[in-house]
Amino acid sequence: MDDVLDILKLAVDKERMRKAAYEQAAAATHHALARLTFASLAKQEAAHERYLKAYYGKQVAQEGWPAPGEMGVQDDMMEVVKEIFKQATAQIKEAGAKDEGLTAVYDAGIAAESESVEFYTDALSRATEPNAQAFFETLVKAEKLHLKLLSDTQEFLDDTEKWFFDEESWIVEG
Repeated sequence: MDDVLDILKLAVDKERMRKAAYEQAAAATHHALARLTFASLAKQEAAHERYLKAYYGKQVAQEGWPAPGEMGVQDDMMEVVKEIFKQATAQIKEAGAKDEGLTAVYDAGIAAESESVEFYTDALSRATEPNAQAFFETLVKAEKLHLKLLSDTQEFLDDTEKWFFDEESWIVEG
């Protein structure tokens, strides 16, 4: 059980640090799309921290692994992603005025989210209880969505015209 507690405690710390980094990034940028992206990610990291703390409490109390749905765990960020990119179409002019400081912030976020995917994948591989597996699978999926959101918004900011071409190419190919 100590291994599980260590994993959950470390995960809480990681989520808290990422939340703080995204909040700082959101406050530091003048670019509305980046600010919305970072604020959304900070909100998601805060939710992950809450889930992890709740599971930690259940483990300390030796109450087992409730199903993720019982703990209010959600992994569907697709609506958030759609909303961010819906707003992106209204910000084409602003996107052209590149914020040079964003590249380093995005690179750090992408590295952190990649590390989270590895961390939770490892925790998943160690989990033997079905609800623990479901919980870590949910976190892996959510962190992969964070990674995609960062990659997509960085691509949008770096080359807006290419991003729109790639997103709409299915019309040409279809």
